[in-house]
Amino acid sequence: MPKKRLILASNSPRRIVLLKSLGYHFDIVPHDIEECIPGNVLPMELVQNLAFLKAADVARRVCDAIIVSADTIIVHKKSILGKPKDVSDAKRILSILNNSEHDVISGVCVMEMPSRKKMLRIERTHIKMRSIKDEEIDSYILTGEPMNKAGAYAIQGEGRKFIERVDGSYSNAVGLPLEIIQEMLDNFIEDANA
Repeated sequence: MPKKRLILASNSPRRIVLLKSLGYHFDIVPHDIEECIPGNVLPMELVQNLAFLKAADVARRVCDAIIVSADTIIVHKKSILGKPKDVSDAKRILSILNNSEHDVISGVCVMEMPSRKKMLRIERTHIKMRSIKDEEIDSYILTGEPMNKAGAYAIQGEGRKFIERVDGSYSNAVGLPLEIIQEMLDNFIEDANA
């Protein structure tokens, strides 16, 4: 376990539960970065840049800590799908994903303060969504679950009923790729204890 203070740069309930599952004790210091999707940006660059900006934002407010940040998007046929703006946007996004395949891509940044040493990694999970009827989409939207979720669904919640296949990291599809987080933190802990 790290001797330094460990910080999660997010107040996402999903990310909090996932990081806790690794057995770490950490503080939550949410970032103040606007998560916008600019045009003509590669998905891998976008998530990596946003993860770095989130960590750097929190780093300005702490002096001695290891900061973990992440950003997750959905990519369908080269188009980036973010969080729905409203109910009709959630329906639009779910209709796009209906009976097709997409990728969940996360960028992760681990930054040590005060040195500002950082590691950046990317994880991709491929998902096949089954054929969904319009009534199922409408009913799911009424639960409120699709709001504030990239791709307008939660694989760990009611949204799992729409998933036919998951290839890759399940925790990444939820919002925090635990396998690479563990590897990255192990690296920082080894360096700190050397």
